[in-house]
Amino acid sequence: KDARTLYVAGFGTGVWKSTDGGQSWVLKNNGIKQREPFAWWLSQDPNGVLYLIIARRSDDGAIGDSGDGALYRSTDGAETWTPVALPRGCNGPNGLLIDPNDPKRLYLAAWGCATSDGAAGGGIFLSTDAGKNWTSIFSKDQYIYDVTIDPKTPKTLYACGFSDSAWRSVDAGRNWKRIKGYNFKWGHRVIPDPYNPAMIYITTFGGSVWYGPAAGDPNAREDIITPCLAIPQ
Repeated sequence: KDARTLYVAGFGTGVWKSTDGGQSWVLKNNGIKQREPFAWWLSQDPNGVLYLIIARRSDDGAIGDSGDGALYRSTDGAETWTPVALPRGCNGPNGLLIDPNDPKRLYLAAWGCATSDGAAGGGIFLSTDAGKNWTSIFSKDQYIYDVTIDPKTPKTLYACGFSDSAWRSVDAGRNWKRIKGYNFKWGHRVIPDPYNPAMIYITTFGGSVWYGPAAGDPNAREDIITPCLAIPQ
């Protein structure tokens, strides 16, 4: 008998749990405050603690209402969920990376909120205490879809934005550089090549897949102009 425990994020329904390898499923929303929650992302740390991202319901610029996204934690296998406060001014959580060597170290990818002065509250935030406190470590691109880690070199991180840019850090998020040569729009996720650590894949929404040097291509012809590129590196 297959006794594997599985979890699924159901967009508009919540979190589903199976204890029989997927043969049957039970909805596990105890503690989740949102009605018809946009359950978007599930992450599990090495100790079995689960994190759930609830996606923001609109992009009208409002913040502090029922349309806000949210972050939750469960320490009992999704039986109950406890809210984790988002960074100040952030209501669009989009992805969560847990450091495999330190489960208290969390990287939150966030979608900016529209304001009269441009997007704010997006980028990448870091917590070193399992979400009690957050620090902005990257804000050049306000629309970050995801943060990924190189499993062979845990201090090497990648971030993919929606504004023609992907980013790389080799010091656990302290400093970031744009991956030169990648100029697709609507970036999705950076995936290190498991067979060649010097290369990466970058998936996109409708823009094909980019495959190139992990540190960027120094000989690439740059043919895009974005707000991200206008900021000195």
